[in-house]
Amino acid sequence: MASRAALRAAATTGRDIDLICIDTIRTLAMDAVEQAKSGHPGTPMALAPAAYTLWQRVLRYDPADPTWPNRDRFVLSNGHASMLLYALLHLAGVHDPERNAPAVTLDDIKQFRQLGSRCPGHPEYGHTAGVEVTTGPLGQGCGNSVGMAIGARWLAGTFNRPELTLFDYNIYTFCSDGDMMEGVASEAASLAGHLKLANLCWIYDNNHITIDGRPTSPSTKT
Repeated sequence: MASRAALRAAATTGRDIDLICIDTIRTLAMDAVEQAKSGHPGTPMALAPAAYTLWQRVLRYDPADPTWPNRDRFVLSNGHASMLLYALLHLAGVHDPERNAPAVTLDDIKQFRQLGSRCPGHPEYGHTAGVEVTTGPLGQGCGNSVGMAIGARWLAGTFNRPELTLFDYNIYTFCSDGDMMEGVASEAASLAGHLKLANLCWIYDNNHITIDGRPTSPSTKT
């Protein structure tokens, strides 16, 4: 399996560091799923460039303190792609203050989808440091992210002062074709638009693939 040490070593070969990071995320996902003989490698591999860009250049967070109140929140609504999040937590060096240890180690990733692992098949809040919300049923993370954005607006409106900004964080959500097919996602999106939640960003993985195969429209010949 790849590791942060492998990243540093590969960087000396002259390859672009961004591509190395993206390929490392993909490799971790492939290897973990292959070792577990279970899971979803395709989505983490496809979303690796978007996830890396978000975490490297946009997301505000403190790896040493994943509970920092004004951190940006990342929600993986398509929770079946959990290895994407575990790879990010591992490579970003996110720390677990309660255990005084890394949130996700390489050994944790090797135990992906195994009983008692810190890397279960779907992310679970409170089980793995850095996981903001439990996601499994499609659409659930979309609804949760809207609630989180509303909460952020309330905190800002209640505690911010003209001369002091305590809360101005954003919520970024990855969602899939399957998420978009769920009524809860449509209703959550409607509420977000109605409330004009400018602190919420959904990133839609439009890969035209669901568990039942490629989505079809009534006009599509089969």
